[in-house]
Amino acid sequence: MGDTVSTEKRSRLPARVARRRAGRTRLSPDERRRQLLRAAADLMTTHGVDRVQFAEVAAAAGVTRQLMYRFFPTRQALIMAVLEDYADDITQRFGHGAAHSIPGNLEEVTRVFVEAVCDTIEAKGAGPWQLLDSKGPDRKLARHGQALQERIVAPWRARIAETIGVSEHEAAIVARMIVAAGRAVLELWYSGALSREEAVRTSTRGVSALLQAFSVRRGRRSRSR
Repeated sequence: MGDTVSTEKRSRLPARVARRRAGRTRLSPDERRRQLLRAAADLMTTHGVDRVQFAEVAAAAGVTRQLMYRFFPTRQALIMAVLEDYADDITQRFGHGAAHSIPGNLEEVTRVFVEAVCDTIEAKGAGPWQLLDSKGPDRKLARHGQALQERIVAPWRARIAETIGVSEHEAAIVARMIVAAGRAVLELWYSGALSREEAVRTSTRGVSALLQAFSVRRGRRSRSR
């Protein structure tokens, strides 16, 4: 009798509540954490980082705020985790150290990297990619984003220095310029002004031209001596 009543009560629950309850019992801690990161990344992309609040993310994921605190002690920790997940995804897609292992010239490697970034943006949204280069008021978050961006481009430095014959210091500067140029083009893509194919092609050509300019400059400087 008790089982029958319990079953009847469950059957009268709103479908949305039933799905939420079922979801909370089915997901493992790792799966739940990934779900919360996806919900936060989606909000970041569609509404901006200011909307990434615990109440908003919890509602989007169909969980309680209390559950979110089990994974992220603060809002800042949640946003940092979103950026870390994003950087990890780009690194995995491109392949750690791929700038050294992929055959071909640097232009081909650039194309592979830009494709990896595009794949991550399509999978996780453009919001975290934009925030990686944030100069916002939260200094700790901005430093964290910059550090992650540096980690993403780190495999490039040695390859850039070797290819165009500059010092590690100069290669780091060139790498920053490459990222800035790539960001400008990719923004046109995810805003709808360019197709993905156009964005990849333009980014690759732009990076190649930049590297060639630095290489030529160095050659002229050597001849002038």
